[in-house]
Amino acid sequence: MRTHTGMWLLSAAVMLGLSGLVGCSGDKGNEYRAFDKDKDKAPDAEHGQAHSHEQGPHKGELIELGEEEFHAEVVFDEDAEQVSLYLLGPDAKAAVAIDAKELSLEMPGKDAPVTHTLAAAPQEGDGEGKSSRFETKSADLFEAFHHNSKAVGKFKVTLGGKEFTGEVKHDHSH
Repeated sequence: MRTHTGMWLLSAAVMLGLSGLVGCSGDKGNEYRAFDKDKDKAPDAEHGQAHSHEQGPHKGELIELGEEEFHAEVVFDEDAEQVSLYLLGPDAKAAVAIDAKELSLEMPGKDAPVTHTLAAAPQEGDGEGKSSRFETKSADLFEAFHHNSKAVGKFKVTLGGKEFTGEVKHDHSH
């Protein structure tokens, strides 16, 4: 009898411990995370999903929007001082075009946040009045990233009727 009770208690404790690791809780629609080259090669501990890709289809850094619902890819062109932001589907490959004419990228400033506008730059196949790519040429934006390696820009985008927030960081080694 003691053995059965002990096993039952042990099983219950294991199940309670695992319930904190398995499944999703809360509304994570506005969450994002940048892909980590080392972490994303292994299965995601919370969702059991592996990320075999380190870069997006345009060789940029991937940003997860929601729980793999959508992705954004940020590409820095150092020579042209241009930033391009591509909107991608759950597979992080297929373009997702939206009705926006621009997106705003908010960067921290000395006294107040500084907003940079990324204008729609439609790609072939985006459809009339839609864009899956947004761009800006800005020496000031590059300065912000280069003078502060921890600089983080934030953008908001509505995809599939849901608003997402993403963070843009610039790894100078790319």
